[in-house]
Amino acid sequence: MSVYVRDSLGGGMVEVGQDGKVGLYVCGPTVYDHIHVGNARAPLFWDVVVRYLRSRGYDVTFVQNVTDIEDKIINKANAEGVSWQEIVSRYTDSFHERLALLGIGPPDVEPRATEHIPEMISLIEELVEKGHAYAPSEANGDVYFSVESFPDYGSLSHQNPKEMRETEKGQTEDKRSPLDFALWKASKPGEPSWPSPWGPGRPGWHIECSAMVEKHLPDGADVHGGGTDIRFPHHENELAQSSAAHPDHPFVRAWAHHGMVTFGGSDKMAKSVGNVLDVGRAVDLHGRNAVRMWLLQSHYSQPIEYSEEILEEKRRSYERLLRLYRQISGSGTSSELSEDLAAGLRGRFEEAMRDDLNTPEVVATLFEAANRAAREISARPEAVGEFASLAEAVEEVMTVFGFDLPREMATEVGGVRIRYPEEPGEEVLTLASSREVARREKDWATADRLRDELAEAGWTAEDTPDGPILSRR
Repeated sequence: MSVYVRDSLGGGMVEVGQDGKVGLYVCGPTVYDHIHVGNARAPLFWDVVVRYLRSRGYDVTFVQNVTDIEDKIINKANAEGVSWQEIVSRYTDSFHERLALLGIGPPDVEPRATEHIPEMISLIEELVEKGHAYAPSEANGDVYFSVESFPDYGSLSHQNPKEMRETEKGQTEDKRSPLDFALWKASKPGEPSWPSPWGPGRPGWHIECSAMVEKHLPDGADVHGGGTDIRFPHHENELAQSSAAHPDHPFVRAWAHHGMVTFGGSDKMAKSVGNVLDVGRAVDLHGRNAVRMWLLQSHYSQPIEYSEEILEEKRRSYERLLRLYRQISGSGTSSELSEDLAAGLRGRFEEAMRDDLNTPEVVATLFEAANRAAREISARPEAVGEFASLAEAVEEVMTVFGFDLPREMATEVGGVRIRYPEEPGEEVLTLASSREVARREKDWATADRLRDELAEAGWTAEDTPDGPILSRR
């Protein structure tokens, strides 16, 4: 079965994966600072997509680049009085560390711009030869793409070139049109540079992705991902230069743009605005599962709001789901209700993911199944052992979505079997055992008092016929 992705270029659904192979290219970071939770949206989402596709047997090649030469990197290095390589090394390591905090796996290929200078020069030479690029003699080594030479320019961002703003600030007198953009920049004193047919310099931002897609996905990218903030001009320019150089070769079959993370419902989260939350801080405050729940409960194409209150609610949502899973994970049989819920969850999982990678629909179905099971257990406590098939389906979906499902430990204290995901300590285990004994003897006053003491110690007890399940509050 194929997967359909809504294409930002044409607006319709594009089928990918017909031959069992999927090539993904996602624009990665410019490594001049730590990433914030807004920057993490794309890597986390595509991590889930890759997990899903591979779980369904697709042969996936996932490419996510690192921009390791750019004005922001040079400016940061100059401000700190260090080399640009030191800035790149520091923030590339930071990027990897923060992805690991969120449980995001690495791409198959992580190409760097500076490792692909020959490919970029070759592509620029082709554009010059075909009349789509030019090197003004008075520009001392700059090379520009001629927007006028490409009639389809503006198609990705759905703009009329006559109404477009200039995409690059600075000196423009050497350009034929204000819309023309740099493919190669002549070096300035003290800046890093590489030799080229036009003199020493460095590549423009846009050319790097075109060169890397062609090298690492020679048949073209089935899906090219990135934020709506770089749809124009970055992706527009990528599309123009690649299509102009190789009009008969597929570059991208479907463009998928994710919405921005906003802060307080207004400004997008951005370093330039100063309203950012570092990924490490977000994980410390809310836990990585809450961050995943927050990002996956909105469709990737839509903007999403950040607030501490929203993340706290997502944390509680995840923990409710986890408590239900822990309750039923020890089930030995499957009732008719369990079979129906499991089949419904799996079926909707497939439908939603194959229909434009609809993660919020999957999450909603997870909660619907969990709530229905919880109602049955509340009405009939012995049903807790009859949900083996649902537990298996929940585990499958949550694993693909990258949520933590810690394996439970268990021990027996005073004749009471107690399960827990992390070591609670002897005092808490004793409280839980004593409370369970009080419940069995219908000594509700003592059971309530011990429940409060557990709460003061930071724990809750989920009551099941097989004994309590402890979890952190």
